[in-house]
Amino acid sequence: MRWRTLSWLVLLALALSGCVSKPVVELHSARLAMASPQGIGMDVFLRVNNENAFDVQVRNVNVNVVIAKRFALPPVQFSPNQWLPADKSTLVRVPMVVPWPMVAPLLSATIGSKVITYRARGTADVTAVRMLGIQRNDYPLNEEGELSRSALVAAASRGGVF
Repeated sequence: MRWRTLSWLVLLALALSGCVSKPVVELHSARLAMASPQGIGMDVFLRVNNENAFDVQVRNVNVNVVIAKRFALPPVQFSPNQWLPADKSTLVRVPMVVPWPMVAPLLSATIGSKVITYRARGTADVTAVRMLGIQRNDYPLNEEGELSRSALVAAASRGGVF
């Protein structure tokens, strides 16, 4: 009986390791977290829809973000250690900083636009199925989105730039 259970778990683990669907990511909102000597600290909230039939944990995320197709932010590295329940949407907070020297050129380059586009490329370390703990490191990420330009202007003015 024990060997059957173990065999079943091994087969399930092997099946799931190749069948993890990429969660669907979309921008939910962004808000000013703080103005610091480094720049404008923002919390970007992503709505992540886990379409898998099992929970997935996001352990570590390492991404490079380019704003408005030409402004590269410092690398974003964080460890949310957040479980995404099966067949549900979850908000994930992503902390990021727009350095002060980049704020004025970015706002100048996006005059006349209501949104500022961005692209995030990098990797995430994920764990599938809480009970089995199937881990996959360096899961590729390549996401595009938009941020409100007015939110960045408001954050810059609170930080004393304008």
